[in-house]
Amino acid sequence: MGKITGTLNIIEKLPLSRMGNPKYKVEINNEIFETKTNASLGYAITNFDNKKVIASFENNNDNFKPKLYLVNVENLYQSKNKEV
Repeated sequence: MGKITGTLNIIEKLPLSRMGNPKYKVEINNEIFETKTNASLGYAITNFDNKKVIASFENNNDNFKPKLYLVNVENLYQSKNKEV
C-alpha cells in the first residue's frame, strides 16, 4: 500500500458494478487510479474533485493488466489539522 499527495481530478465515471455501485477513474499527479468495485469510496470521490488530497492506494498485482486502486482519500488540509 502506498500514499500520494496532490490534486485529484476525476477523468471519467466508469460503468456501474453489477450491484449498481459507482466506480470512477481519477488522476492524482499524473498517476491514474480507479475506485474499487463496490467500495463506498465510489460514492464519496466526487467530493474531492479538483481538491488537494492525500490518498492511500494499492496495486492489483496483475501482470497483464496492472491497476492502482484508491483505498482511502482525505482532504489534505483536514488531514493535516487532525494530526495537530
